[in-house]
Amino acid sequence: MDTTLLLDAQGLHKAYKMHGKQLDILHDAALQVRPGETVAIIGRSGAGKSTLLHLLGGLDRVDQGEIQIEEVALSHASKRVKTRLRAARIGFIFQAYHLLPEMDIVENVMLPAMAVNRLSRAAMRERAIELLTKVGLAHRLTHRPQELSGGEQQRAAIARALINEPRLILADEPTGNLDAATGEGVLDLLFSLVNERQSSLVMVTHSPEIARRCQSVYLLQEGRLIKEEAL
Repeated sequence: MDTTLLLDAQGLHKAYKMHGKQLDILHDAALQVRPGETVAIIGRSGAGKSTLLHLLGGLDRVDQGEIQIEEVALSHASKRVKTRLRAARIGFIFQAYHLLPEMDIVENVMLPAMAVNRLSRAAMRERAIELLTKVGLAHRLTHRPQELSGGEQQRAAIARALINEPRLILADEPTGNLDAATGEGVLDLLFSLVNERQSSLVMVTHSPEIARRCQSVYLLQEGRLIKEEAL
């Protein structure tokens, strides 16, 4: 692998069986991401953008091809290694937030740090509160997800994704459930924090306007990733 790359995905193939037929999602797709780079992936609904993100994060397996994140080749990694990699080096931001309703916001943000267990519980809590303060939720620390607005929940999800200082952030339509103004604020915050920490960002979006905010843009079409010169 090129040592200047954080993520190197080559020759990706993925298909699913549905009603006895094979549905091809990815066909010889390739993507390279450098440290600190922001990348947008656009394409029509059903093109496979979310599937690709799940493959890049080790949440699903490719049928063929290779995905390497730094020194870890996902196709050769054990379930334990992939779980550790996701917890320590990858931050996920989902459209649906995926906050646990029985926990308050601080506890939700602490969860990835608890999985890695590098810090004491007191230090995890302190870091969670610091991040929640940065995303403008210092006044919501004892609240549960259902007591927050959609924009507040997404900001909490961003804080959760950043708690382990991941090298790579994977974001799946992070503003898809938000109104335009709230979504713009969430994106401003996300790009600011990514830039501050020099993390790499791969973001799936249906919006060319949002994609323009990234340094590189790829169109997912007929299973392949095509780099766009300009949007």
